Amino acid sequence: MKKLFAVSSSHLSCEAIASEVLPHYGLNQHAKCEFYSGGFNHTYRVTMEDGSVYFLRAYRKNWRTLDDIHFELDVLNHLHKKNFPAAHPLSTKEGSYFYPVNAPEGTRYIALFTLAPGSEISYKANPEQVARSYGQAVAKMHNTLDDFQSPYLRFQLDLDYFTRQPLKYIEPFLIDRPEDWNYIKHFASELRQRLLALPAAKLEMGFCHGDLQGYHANVSEEGNLTFYDFDCGGYGFRAFDLAVFLWCCRLEDAVTDRWDPFINAYRETRAIKELDIQAVPLFVCARYLWHIGVHTQNSTDWGVDFLNKDYFKDHLERLRKAEKDYLVE
Repeated sequence: MKKLFAVSSSHLSCEAIASEVLPHYGLNQHAKCEFYSGGFNHTYRVTMEDGSVYFLRAYRKNWRTLDDIHFELDVLNHLHKKNFPAAHPLSTKEGSYFYPVNAPEGTRYIALFTLAPGSEISYKANPEQVARSYGQAVAKMHNTLDDFQSPYLRFQLDLDYFTRQPLKYIEPFLIDRPEDWNYIKHFASELRQRLLALPAAKLEMGFCHGDLQGYHANVSEEGNLTFYDFDCGGYGFRAFDLAVFLWCCRLEDAVTDRWDPFINAYRETRAIKELDIQAVPLFVCARYLWHIGVHTQNSTDWGVDFLNKDYFKDHLERLRKAEKDYLVE
């Protein structure tokens, strides 16, 4: 028999997860398991016979190291121990917070999480009040994480992560567009110099969620937020966590309605230096660059079809607009 053909990314069987993985968490193998969503990792929804719901993540091979995973789960356990509302991992009967499976592409790790109660956060009815609640909750999250420590090493949200790493993934897609490639290199260099000039060394550092666009939280009927999906998080600039919210406000043409209520509520709940506030627009620029980098980085699993001329036209326009708004003095 010929050896198995190489696989870069597989979808784990829902039936196999139910029969072979869930029992290790003490869950009935007759639970309903459904593939919920793809993306950076693969998410499955697990529904028990009594109606209780969990979410299971199968980390993609080559996306996160085992140390990265350990670190993230340590963060969530830290938040849980301090009663901060975030979905937290459940342990197996053997006491581990992840379970390895031998997938076609190699070992993949699975983690099972509690449900974030309520429904997905929405800004339609009262954007200012929702933004205030979100800003206050983010501030409390940062307060709760100030004393977090983990023995494991995880990628850091440092200057190289934002201004150099994306370039190595973007460059292959712009070989035949030297003008656009030179512009992106210029943008990254200018951004790096502006951050260094703050100086970046004096900015507040700590664990960041990494993807606080104003979402990744469910809201209960009582108005309480519960956060989830810390996969993009790491130790880095706290100003970046705030900048991601402003970045999304720009994408949704909602800066006027949301940004001031968000940042004012944050500052009412947690002290922040003026230098970090000044850094926020620069990290908005970093987020735009990171966004292109993460799309191109994952093209081996997500495909290259969407990374076409229209994609780069739109994203380069966003870079130029951000440069005009935040980098040009």
